[in-house]
Parts: sequence; C-alpha cells; structure tokens
Amino acid sequence: MADDVPAESLYREIGQDPSDAAVSHRSCHNGFEDEHNQQISQYDYYQPSLEPIEVVAEHQRGGYHPVSLGNHRIVHKLGHGGQSTVWLARDSQTVRYVALKILCANASNEVGDIKILEYLKGKEVSHPGYQHIAFLLDHFRCDGPNECHICLVSEVLGPSISSLMAHCKQFRGSVSRVIARQFVQAVAYLHAAGVCHGDLTAANLALELEGFDSLSEDQLYLHLGKPRIENIRTESGKEVPATAPKYVVQPLSFLSIGTDWLRKSIRIIDFGIAFFRNDPPSDLGTPPSFTAPEAWLEMAAGESTDLWAMGCTLYSLRAAQTLIQLTWGGTPLEVVGEMISLLGPLPDRWDRLCFDEYGMPKERTNMTGDDTFPSWTKDTVERKKLPMELEIEANGGRVIFPHQKPKQKISLEEASDLADLLGKVLKWEPTERASAQALTDHPWFNGNYPDVQPAKNAPGLFQS
Repeated sequence: MADDVPAESLYREIGQDPSDAAVSHRSCHNGFEDEHNQQISQYDYYQPSLEPIEVVAEHQRGGYHPVSLGNHRIVHKLGHGGQSTVWLARDSQTVRYVALKILCANASNEVGDIKILEYLKGKEVSHPGYQHIAFLLDHFRCDGPNECHICLVSEVLGPSISSLMAHCKQFRGSVSRVIARQFVQAVAYLHAAGVCHGDLTAANLALELEGFDSLSEDQLYLHLGKPRIENIRTESGKEVPATAPKYVVQPLSFLSIGTDWLRKSIRIIDFGIAFFRNDPPSDLGTPPSFTAPEAWLEMAAGESTDLWAMGCTLYSLRAAQTLIQLTWGGTPLEVVGEMISLLGPLPDRWDRLCFDEYGMPKERTNMTGDDTFPSWTKDTVERKKLPMELEIEANGGRVIFPHQKPKQKISLEEASDLADLLGKVLKWEPTERASAQALTDHPWFNGNYPDVQPAKNAPGLFQS
C-alpha cells in the first residue's frame, strides 16, 4: 500500500465505508440484501444516447460497479473499457487528483496490472525507461451490489496517442522523435526486467499532464467542461435496480485542454495482459493491426511480439495513423496478406499454410473444401514497397501514407533514417528483430531534420 494515497479516503469516493477497510483489503463479501439487488432483463435497458458510454446492461452481477458523481469526491469520468470504468477522483487527504479504475467483478480475480507493476516498482529506477511506466499508486478491493471489485489508483494522465490520432492531431516531427525514444526506452526497461507488455499500441501510450493538481474543481470544469449525464431508463418502465447507477456519465476529453497542460513526455499504461518472459500466454490480446506474424501463425508470444508492436506504434507516432490498415475485421488471413504486401513472401515454414473458412491458419495437408489456398505464394507475390520506402520520393521527400493523401512533408534524410529504424524490427523472423535496448540510440531519435512549418495557430506540440 502506498502511503501517499490513503485507501480510506478513496473508499468514500466509491461508496465504501472506511470501517470495512480491513475486510476490503483481504477479501470481499456480498453485504447487500437480495431485495435491494433484484435485476431486470438486459434487454429492458435503453442504451443512452451519450457517447462513448459503457453498455448499460453490463451493470449486473459480475459486471460494472455503479458509481455516481459527487459520491464522496468523484468529480468526473475518464472513460471505460470492456472490463472497467475509470473515474477522476479528488483525494481528500492528499488533495490531488487520481485516476480510479474499478474493474468488473468477473475480471477481479486475476489482475495482471497489480502482479506486474508491484514486481517492477522500485526495480532499476535509474534506467531511463523507468520514468515512462505508469505505476500504480494504490490498489484495494470493495464490495458492491454486483459483488467484489478490484480498484486501481494511479496518476492522472492526459490523452492517449490513439485518441489524438482519431482527432487528426499529429505531433511536430521533433516532438514525435522525443516521445518515440521515451517509448523505446520504456520497452527496453520492461524487457530488461523480464516483462513483456503484450499490448504496445498507440492506445496504451498517454501524455503526461503539467500542473493538473493545481486546478480546483471549479477550474477543472471551466477548462474541461462539467459532466454530462443521462438518466438510465427501462423499456418496461421498471425502476432501475441497485446493480445499475441512476444515470451514466459522458467521459471528459483532454483534447479540449490547452497544450500548456500537456507535457512532451509519455507513459506506457494498461498492464492488464502483461506477462513475465518465462511465462508467456497461449494467445495474445493485441489488436490485429499490431499483432506479430508468429502470434498468428505459431501462437507464440514474447519479447519479439512486443518488438513488432513497438515498430508499428513507432510508425503511428510519426505518421499519426496505423501502419497495417484492415477492412474485414482483422482475421489472420487478412492481416498476413497485408504484412506480405509490406515485407514480401512468407518464410518457408509459414508458406505451407492455408486458411480455413474463418480465416485461421492450418497446414495445407489438412485442407478441406471450405479452406482458402492463399494466392500469395513465393512464385506469385508481387511485393509492394514498404510505406517507409514510399515516403522516400524524388519530389522533395513527400510523405505518402497508405490509402491517404500526404499529411506533411519530411526530408529525405529523415525518411531514410526512419525506414532504417522500422526495418530493424519489422522482420518476419522474430530472432532477427533488433532489441529495444539496441535501438535507444538510433540516429533517427536525435536527428536534426528540417521540420515543416506548423499550421497557423497550431497548438504547441502539434503540427496542426
């Protein structure tokens, strides 16, 4: 338990009596009477019009914990995922803002965040990548009408790189190179400690905030807007049960905050599927566009799969878009086909595969009538240029991004160095990928390249 974020003040924030603190840290019990916890059909809920909002019907036994604004210092909502909601809380003892992530009850048995981050905390603190890991400040358990929930307390961070991309925000070249190096240093730190993240995507890189704790709640609402809420309704007209909140809250957007509050520094977040190198999972939860070929074709996971995802994310940091763009949902057949268009033919051991009707790989000796024989064999594949190579054009070094018009120009020298960097990790063979540590001093990070003039009135960190 961290001394600087006392759990007792946070229990009140989520409706937990601090007198139950000892019980909550050891185990959970269901102290709610059944008559207050009667559920209604999931199909009876109207899904609110506010977006983005969690699925209201998942406020049920084993699901989300019902939270209300103003309920003992919960001041806003930060977001939600498939297994949690995240809230902005004002700690009453330290008078600081914290992010309070409340996991669904059915996701609260095994929490990789706690196991991995507790192991890493205080380990090799002099490593330059240590400061770019989002460590937990505290964690505890609480009871609720939907059973037992683990609560994770962490520092409040700004927007993720993926949210910036979604709103067409592209970093200035010099900024993207600084942030990219921090990212590689953080990955090098994890791998040196024997830890693999498992989900190194732009969604799990977040900017740090500057001076956020100095804001009063009124000032926070002035800059970020007051919470927008919408009452939960049922089609049948039945009263909303205790398992669900009375209303939902639209998350705040850090995109509206001035860039004076955003630091040129990132943290790697969300260690929910992280694992130790000597204990890899049987499959990864990495999004398809960032999943390494061996994870699809051999069900392998390790540092090499992290390195592939790191390479894809480095491209996103500079290009503000995804390298491997998918159309049909990201089956292995589609993803591997896109990889081949970038890297050329598959290695021999994978070129003997075919794909079943669901796009999953299998040996060709086991083909059936529903299976797909891929058209990209060594004899027929016509290799396209890597996007990095397409950027190196004679007409002034114009950047051409896949399927899109150019967003900005970069110099031929930068394009060449960036292509060299990405080419060291985006390789078919896992053993041929350069380690994160070997890349931390790559020339691209410190290159003195001429940057494009930012658009008029562009915020400090951004190109437009």
